[in-house]
Amino acid sequence: MGKIKDDLNVGLKAEKTVKPILEKLFGALTKTENQYDNFDFTNYKYYVEHKERFINFGQYDSLYLEKCKYDKYLMLKEKNPQLRFFAVWSCRNGRYIWEFNDDTTQFYSKYNMRLDRGTHTQSSNVICILNEYISPFSDYERVVVKKSKKSKK
Repeated sequence: MGKIKDDLNVGLKAEKTVKPILEKLFGALTKTENQYDNFDFTNYKYYVEHKERFINFGQYDSLYLEKCKYDKYLMLKEKNPQLRFFAVWSCRNGRYIWEFNDDTTQFYSKYNMRLDRGTHTQSSNVICILNEYISPFSDYERVVVKKSKKSKK
């Protein structure tokens, strides 16, 4: 159980650190109340999931998210097509961003097993978003702001 608690603490600390940075882009964000929610932050316009990864971006062909987060995106987007959804990864060599969308060629699915949890094996279905569709967070204007202006026309 120690490893899971450690991971949760690392995630909570990272969320506190990254929240002010995310708010510069997305406006005031509310931290979701349940630590197991599909998204970490939300407001009237955006849902944002943050992941802390102790790897360099580009070390693998993709960055992954649990598939349940993509399924939740599909459900919420159907209810309100105006909402936008983002994943932000903090890696060793920078922060990276991807906007959830319906283009399933941007990722592949796989079954992921973790054996390093200390007390049990953790398994989940994940989507692996290909690096070519993930942008440096510093390009946020191109990723978020310019798209917002286009959608208003």
